[in-house]
Amino acid sequence: MNTLDYCLTVLKIKEDSEVYRNAVEIAQKAQIESNEWISAMKSIAHASRTHVFSQPQLSDFLTLAAKGIEQKRTSSEIIIFDMYRDIIENYDSFTESLKRNYPRIIVNVISVINRGTDNSGHRINPINIEKYYQSRKQQAVKGKEKTSATTTTTTAAAAIHKEKISLSNNELVERLVHITNRDRKELQISIERLPYSDLKKISELCGNYSKLLRYSKLITIKEQLKNEIQREIGRELRSHELVRAANSIRRAKIYIENILDNKFIPDASHGINHIKHNLEYGYSLMNLIDLPRRRRGGSVA
Repeated sequence: MNTLDYCLTVLKIKEDSEVYRNAVEIAQKAQIESNEWISAMKSIAHASRTHVFSQPQLSDFLTLAAKGIEQKRTSSEIIIFDMYRDIIENYDSFTESLKRNYPRIIVNVISVINRGTDNSGHRINPINIEKYYQSRKQQAVKGKEKTSATTTTTTAAAAIHKEKISLSNNELVERLVHITNRDRKELQISIERLPYSDLKKISELCGNYSKLLRYSKLITIKEQLKNEIQREIGRELRSHELVRAANSIRRAKIYIENILDNKFIPDASHGINHIKHNLEYGYSLMNLIDLPRRRRGGSVA
């Protein structure tokens, strides 16, 4: 916690402020990372979602986050320099939305420098880090413009997404509290940063969690488990499908927590995480989640 305290002090965030309290709470409950600078700056970034940092604060935020770069490279030095210049020269022209999102853009860029993935697990080629940075800025700006200029379109899109998500936000948080025993505020922050595809899957799985619990009681009785699942889905399970389904049942809580903690990092050569992919295949076999249809002949392993 010493590194977090130091960062909060440098950023002149007072102890009695909401950002300070939220940052400390998030850091206490977050997964421990070996990189203490990244861990501290992530906590502050997520705690300040509605806070607008001043120009000096943003510059200091970038300085502190850059301490977490694990291996100095020319490409990383160039992008950090470009971000400093952006803050110094263009801060006054930043939209309010961009100012609020900029701390999270910074920690995402640092994550790409260190791991080749941003904090949502999207793999980014380091060669394209400048394009990634610019695209994140544009998304932040467009997000603000859409809320003010295209209210009807945005509302319609939100309604479509609401139809596809099986649980409301509050229902999802309540079920996740029960499943993970985590703090509500922490869970709210976690689900807000999930990509839509993962939010949909975790919502469907939580909505069917009572079935998972029922199946888990039969996990050691292979034939009964098979019969129960077949009765539910209305078709026979092949032996390899039953193995996949049973493995997914055993690891349901781990799957949910790994989604929330962004631990499923895609493989560089295939663009997917095979453990995540296989668990989701098991859930889809039991009709607990809905996966996009794949072309016949493609491997599901």
